[in-house]
Amino acid sequence: MQEIWIAFFIGLMVGWLIEWLIDWRYWRPSVTALRQENEQLRRQLEQVKANTQKTQKQPAPSSREKIYH
Repeated sequence: MQEIWIAFFIGLMVGWLIEWLIDWRYWRPSVTALRQENEQLRRQLEQVKANTQKTQKQPAPSSREKIYH
């Protein structure tokens, strides 16, 4: 009976190690790339928001100003 438990725990550890290696090899690079893309998109969004706020704060010239200038 003891050999069954030893084999179970060894299998559990080997399975965990294989899963960890697969995770390290295949998922970590894609997660890193997604994080970098996310940060880039956040910076672009902040720039668009800043430009939108900047253009909204500038008053539009009235029709009289257009005529005289």
